[in-house]
Amino acid sequence: MKVHRYGITLERITPEHLEMVRQWRNDPKISKFMFHHGEITSAMQQEWFESINNISNFFFIIQYHGKQVGLINMSAIDWDKHEAFSGLFIYENEYLGTDVPARASLAMLDVFFLLSGMKKVYAKVRGNNKIAHRYNTSLGFVKTRKIELGLGFEYELERIDYFMIADKLRRFASKTNGNKTLIEFDNSEVDKNLKMQFVKVGDTVTEMLDLSIS
Repeated sequence: MKVHRYGITLERITPEHLEMVRQWRNDPKISKFMFHHGEITSAMQQEWFESINNISNFFFIIQYHGKQVGLINMSAIDWDKHEAFSGLFIYENEYLGTDVPARASLAMLDVFFLLSGMKKVYAKVRGNNKIAHRYNTSLGFVKTRKIELGLGFEYELERIDYFMIADKLRRFASKTNGNKTLIEFDNSEVDKNLKMQFVKVGDTVTEMLDLSIS
């Protein structure tokens, strides 16, 4: 699965991405903001991939101008409650402080709120990650409680709040990068099931996203 929106491509991770993601995740500049600080081995990474390669977890490589710059996810999806958890990190330093992270988040949230019926998204942020706290707030997330023995906080984002608070960001992203959305699916069972759900959306959503599905 690939999502193309706001000049960003989100490609769902495959086994070919695992070693790169493992190296990113083990780098101290990334791991210091994670709740799990221990080194991740190749075996652990493979076990993790097998646990998330399903319809309830979508981890995407963020690509910008053909370069792989970070990871973003919509995971632990509860399809009955229409809720999920999200997270993001940018590995390539040159894209920190740019609008690339925001465009990646907007692209993912637009697609999952509008096409998959998500009503609420949660995020977990370590207390030392000040940038992430400000970033989540700019998208409409609200801090709700302490977690992980006080090491961090949980945020939540209601769909209605996202489209209200992030409206200016979405309009700016559309103005500077266009509003077209292309979603490409492969022949995996997960993609087939998700594609069946996405093609059921009405004309209003299709027009909002200027959506094409292949």
